[in-house]
Amino acid sequence: MKLPLLAAIATLTVAPAFAVDSTANTAAAPSASNDPVHRYVVESTSPPNSHGKAKANEASLGVHWLRSYSTADKAKTYSLYEAPNEEAIRKAAALNKLALIHVDEAPVDLDSESDARSGKLPAGMHRYMIERTFPAGALDGLDSSAKSKVNATNAKYGAQWVTSYANSGKTRTYCVYNAADEAAVRAAAKANGIPVDKVTEVPNATAAREATAAR
Repeated sequence: MKLPLLAAIATLTVAPAFAVDSTANTAAAPSASNDPVHRYVVESTSPPNSHGKAKANEASLGVHWLRSYSTADKAKTYSLYEAPNEEAIRKAAALNKLALIHVDEAPVDLDSESDARSGKLPAGMHRYMIERTFPAGALDGLDSSAKSKVNATNAKYGAQWVTSYANSGKTRTYCVYNAADEAAVRAAAKANGIPVDKVTEVPNATAAREATAAR
């Protein structure tokens, strides 16, 4: 399926940022000091613990929690982390007894360029995490003009694109949306010719700085 707004480039070609805390045996921890920092979207069956020992565990492995989005019952959470590698993410999760479902490296931010980027959930709206898979090159033409068309179409269905996180090839994205309901999210995606793999309502949103202020 081709994005109507990208038809001009004749190819189906749509990222801000998520965490776990870590007190590990540093001798067993992978050396992170000289490794570049990578960003990951981590899907888990419980929210990350941003307090005390958990935070120390993460730090010992070079893992840093940025932000999380979770379901109302916190049975599923999508967290944004920085870490030297996926192994460090998984070791920190094991130390903190965080049950992982999936880990995706997501270095690319796809800025929606919409007013919804403020992060505040408008009255009457719900927050959703939308997982999408695109063919290689499908998002290469997503410039400001294309984003404006996406946002305009979304508005017709009462949906707002907040932000997206993508892998390096921009074939896998995690998109945060505000909408009246899931039906609005799916209708807007269909009108834009954008794929939808899975939609999860995530009303709870917490950033690292907010968790720090709460302690």
